[in-house]
Amino acid sequence: MKKLIVLTLCLMTLNQSAWAWARQGHATIAKIAENHLTPKAKKQIAKYLHGKSIVAYASYADDYKNRLPVDLGFEPTDWKRVTTYPHTFEANDDCTPYRGIERDGKYVKNCIYYIEKFAEDLRHPENLTDSARIMHIALIVHFVGDMHCPEHIRYPEDQTIGYYNVTFRGKPIRFHTLWDSQVLSIKHPWGFLDTAYLLDCCSPKEIEAITAGTPWDWGTDSARASRHVHEVKEGAVLGMDYILDNLALTESQIRNAGYRLAKLLNEIFG
Repeated sequence: MKKLIVLTLCLMTLNQSAWAWARQGHATIAKIAENHLTPKAKKQIAKYLHGKSIVAYASYADDYKNRLPVDLGFEPTDWKRVTTYPHTFEANDDCTPYRGIERDGKYVKNCIYYIEKFAEDLRHPENLTDSARIMHIALIVHFVGDMHCPEHIRYPEDQTIGYYNVTFRGKPIRFHTLWDSQVLSIKHPWGFLDTAYLLDCCSPKEIEAITAGTPWDWGTDSARASRHVHEVKEGAVLGMDYILDNLALTESQIRNAGYRLAKLLNEIFG
């Protein structure tokens, strides 16, 4: 397992593939969360991560997307053939997240379900191995970020999560990729520390309002805020106006994810 962790950290510095919010976005979310951890939570998390910051594991779930279920005990031929942990969630007509991972015999991809499951497991850390604790923390850090990315939400009218091409600034690009990376990086072309510094700007009262409720409530809020993003269809022609029109949503989703991640980790460890 130590070799797995070392390899993962190496991949984090070398692999720049675009997943939800890409590396910059996930690192920004983790850094904002870290800024709001209680001393007790920060100390306990550092103990389990062997002194490393949660930022170091922000993209862990992407680096080992296909390997993690096996590492956590799933077999490739298990029930519903779970081969990857879901990085998305499915919303109902009223934008409330579907609760569970099975509907009419179908496996429903639901990262919020796993966020709660891993959080509950970590409330009893003595029952987990050292490597399992690391992975549980890493998956929570990543999935809270994922659930706030507009193109990681599946609606009744659109299950595609943007897996189709549009034209952006004269070039074809997968719409999912546009939201995963460029909506943030084009207007924030600097490192995650600067991005976190700029976005972490809410008052304690505002943070209290943002973090009210449970991950299911946050999912509803995220789905309602993001639904208009799915009005863009295959073949659409987009320019910088699209980035500017959605910049406030991008920044608020990343900011909210950071504050909510901090609340969840503080409840578990602090």
